[in-house]
Amino acid sequence: MSGYVKPILNQGNMSKVVFITNNSPEIRIKLSEAGFILCPCAAFKDAIWLDYDPNSSAPNYVHGEGYADEGDIGLNLSPLDRIHRRLELKGYYSEEREFYPNAEEFLKHYKPKQIE
Repeated sequence: MSGYVKPILNQGNMSKVVFITNNSPEIRIKLSEAGFILCPCAAFKDAIWLDYDPNSSAPNYVHGEGYADEGDIGLNLSPLDRIHRRLELKGYYSEEREFYPNAEEFLKHYKPKQIE
């Protein structure tokens, strides 16, 4: 996937989830240097994407997506299949979503929130 993908909008209560569709040590370093807080799950082996919720009660946290957790026990899913399964379970398909291919594109649109 390259470039920005137009968000899918829902007319109901709107929240936003932002995905970076790549994950590497270099991307995590850039996000950390910009002031975002990386959850340990962002560095898990199968965390192939990153996600950020700008409306979260824990602002500035970036999480990994794609790694196996207790909900995946007994399922033989690839990291990308796990992401799609979680998107369905979390209801992200009914929310506004944005996808960025790298930290540079993400950082053009998002900066860490000031915590008082």
